[in-house]
Formats: sequence, structure tokens, C-alpha cells
Amino acid sequence: MSHWYLLRTKTGSERVAEQQLAKLVEGTLLPLGKMRIRQQGRMVERIAPIFPCYLFAFFCLATSARKIRYTPGVREIVRFGDQAAVVPDWVINHLMLRCGGGPVELPRNSLCQGAAVRLVGGPFREFDAIFDGYLGGAERVAVLLSVMNGVHRVVMPAAMVVPA
Repeated sequence: MSHWYLLRTKTGSERVAEQQLAKLVEGTLLPLGKMRIRQQGRMVERIAPIFPCYLFAFFCLATSARKIRYTPGVREIVRFGDQAAVVPDWVINHLMLRCGGGPVELPRNSLCQGAAVRLVGGPFREFDAIFDGYLGGAERVAVLLSVMNGVHRVVMPAAMVVPA
């Protein structure tokens, strides 16, 4: 009998594993999202797995476990003790509803007032600061920056601030 299982993949190999598994199993699900990540000192938008190093597959454990275990990109079938982790259908249905139309727009990490942040752009790049608040939505932020023997409130684009 077939069920949805959670598979652990090799780092960065989620898409390779999904392509290979598509030839072996009845169904796969790799939820993708649009997210902002820091790359070479800049914030860029990327489409990446929502659950890095994991994907879901629908198959019969008794007949397919060995083939799946040795599929390129797959590290293992996730287990709890000796039992493979069966993912409930309602979880898969919810993920398919959310991610079925393509990559989902993930909310940006919201920062709390007083949180330590690092500036990743502009003239204060690589400085540490304290988050003071959002201004006019989520596009502009205010941070408290300690420079020149004082603390100064600086307003900048939210894309230039990441959690420390």
C-alpha cells in the first residue's frame, strides 16, 4: 500500500532527487518558495525549497524502499525509530494547495524592536546595529547605529538589514 513519506536529500540536491524519483515513484512533492537570501554580500531573490534537504514522495515502502535509498540525491527515508515516517494526507493536501501554483511568496523575517541586526548594504555595510522599527510598511526601516561616540537613528531600505 502506498503512502506519502518524507525523504532526506543530500545538501542542495533536492531537485536532482525529485527528478530521479519521478521515474521510480507514484508522486513527488518539493515545495518551493521565493525568498531573499544573502549572496556575496548582497540580498537577492531566489526560488528555493521551503524545507531544505527534504522532499515528499508517494510510494509503497515494501517494494520501493531499496530503489529509493540508492537514488541519486537521496540520503535516506526519514524514520522514527524503526518505522518510516508516514506523512498524513492532510499535510500533503495543504502543501499542494499552497504550493501547487508554483513557488509561494514567503513572508520576510519580521524583526522585533531591539533585535541585533547587521547592515548588508549602503555606506554602513558590515556594521552591527539595533533594530528600531519599520517605517511606512515593510520597505523602510530605522536602526540605531553606534558611531562617532554616539547612537544615531538611521533610516534605510529593509533589504539592507538582516538579523545578526
